[in-house]
Amino acid sequence: MKSIKSVYLPSGVFSKYKEIFTGRGLSVSSKVDKADVAVAIGGDGTILKEMDLLLDSGIPVLGINAGHLGFLADCEISKIDESITCLLSGDYKIDSLPVIKTTGPENICVRALNEICISRAADGGILHIQILVDGREVAVIASDGVMVSTPSGSTAYNLSCGGPILHPKLPVVIVTPICPHLLAIRPIVVPLSAKIEFIIIRSRGKKPLIMADGTAKGGAMGQGDSIVIEESSLLCPVIKTGRRSDYYAMLGKKLGWGYRG
Repeated sequence: MKSIKSVYLPSGVFSKYKEIFTGRGLSVSSKVDKADVAVAIGGDGTILKEMDLLLDSGIPVLGINAGHLGFLADCEISKIDESITCLLSGDYKIDSLPVIKTTGPENICVRALNEICISRAADGGILHIQILVDGREVAVIASDGVMVSTPSGSTAYNLSCGGPILHPKLPVVIVTPICPHLLAIRPIVVPLSAKIEFIIIRSRGKKPLIMADGTAKGGAMGQGDSIVIEESSLLCPVIKTGRRSDYYAMLGKKLGWGYRG
């Protein structure tokens, strides 16, 4: 890959980390259109937010973990100098993360890198949701909600709801119920190209919300409302260096597999 000459730093970390990059001869900008690469520093939530904000720019994002797990990061904050060396030498690659989208009842466009879900309100009751894939009914579930997760989001909300972990390069998404009333209701994996529809059959109390990457973005839904979740034409380019090429070793380390408590 080409050698990187300039990087974009968000305003929240600009002053704190600017000298780390300028000290290695990189130009640092507070404007995306003036940079070759964007740098997101923080936990997965912060990195995810920056990736979403930068989607339309098409600029690749280098994630630096300054939080806990850091699944979306290329390296830990303590190893930032090694990542800078890779940028300067061109020793990196650019991967693309899939993006999913939907349109809310009020014609609000919603997109997400991790997951889109229907979730009951804090003071709402159990939801009855019909699930269709490519126009065919899969199930009618009673639950706190249901989500569609990308492979990169499989280690986030999906994992805590009992969904499987997917390799980031798999062209699939996961349909995962949130606290279903019946044990027989399990997550299913479907092609990324599928159109997944959720219809609110019945709800109690306050209306359920459309959530994207942990944030309410698509408004509230009423009985009879539906959304269709599908693949977006957008992709999120991310910088990867050689140290993160061993996905399985990274996964085991982050989740503590093989370590006794």
